[in-house]
Amino acid sequence: MKIKFLIMFIFASFLSITHADDHVEIGGMAAMQCQIADGADMDDVMKVLAEWDEYGDDNFSEPFSAWIMTPVYMSTVDFDLDFVFLGFAETLASVGKAEDEFRKGGDRIGAKWERVTNCSGMSLNLNVEGRTPKTEWVEGATGYTMIQSCSFKDGKSVDDLQANDKIWNKYLDDSGFEGGYWRWWPETGSPTETDYDYLVAVSFSSVEEYGASRDNRLKAMMDGSRPEEVHECNTPRLYESTNIRLNLAE
Repeated sequence: MKIKFLIMFIFASFLSITHADDHVEIGGMAAMQCQIADGADMDDVMKVLAEWDEYGDDNFSEPFSAWIMTPVYMSTVDFDLDFVFLGFAETLASVGKAEDEFRKGGDRIGAKWERVTNCSGMSLNLNVEGRTPKTEWVEGATGYTMIQSCSFKDGKSVDDLQANDKIWNKYLDDSGFEGGYWRWWPETGSPTETDYDYLVAVSFSSVEEYGASRDNRLKAMMDGSRPEEVHECNTPRLYESTNIRLNLAE
């Protein structure tokens, strides 16, 4: 019930923002958390994904992009996974359309996928951009993504995000940060019980840049220059994120 109410509240709040002068980028995302099957390795996974990408070139009628994320800093006590698959499109309908188009002719690829992976289901999510990265996406490129599970502080809500994002974007611009950040709101297929409101994903060009951001965070907290946040988040995880398909809407 919490997720259902929150999704309704998100849409109502973002619609009010979209009708204002500022524009909010809201897209669709499909997510799978996976382990590599016994006897297989990551090379086997990537070979199947290369076939899936080729299939998409011939059969996906709308833009669809995807990344594979593998852990760099992550506790296996909390997360029992080898990699995460993330697929992005302009809307949840577009994500669903790609799924329909794969189901019409991708059985052979799907069978190979099941032989080399063990995945814990698939979910739809709302992908809401809070900050656009300064650099363009590059096909096949590798970067790094920090993820945290976050919940609103008492007295804060979706209505506070727009103003807080403006403050944070200025702070990040002044610090020279060129990455972006997104909020991933759980939707269809997500666990029915969660202890967070959304995930925050932040992009980095290197592990060093990520480490420097944590150093800067500590320094800003100590000198009182860090802006207020509307949420509280748990311990961050860092993943290597490799693009496996890049087909963006114009």
